[in-house]
Amino acid sequence: MQSTLTSIFNLQWANAEKTMIDCDITTSQFGDEVLPFTASQNDCEAHGRAIFTDAAAGVYGDIADYVPPKPESIEATPTPAPTPAPGTIPTEVL
Repeated sequence: MQSTLTSIFNLQWANAEKTMIDCDITTSQFGDEVLPFTASQNDCEAHGRAIFTDAAAGVYGDIADYVPPKPESIEATPTPAPTPAPGTIPTEVL
């Protein structure tokens, strides 16, 4: 089934290099269901490259600035297991 793009909105740069754009789309195939989509200037699909080109040209409105992900808190970072001393065998191997 051929699907037609019916709307594109909530555009935001997906990276600092501005080579990808995150957005929400609707299509004829899924009706009013909003689907997340990332368009890339180097997309392997022609429709992804076309959406990126049109979006970057302003066809779908303004693109929000890229917002880098927040660093994880120290509590959320797992502590690595200690490295055994050279020449020893870790007890979990025995």
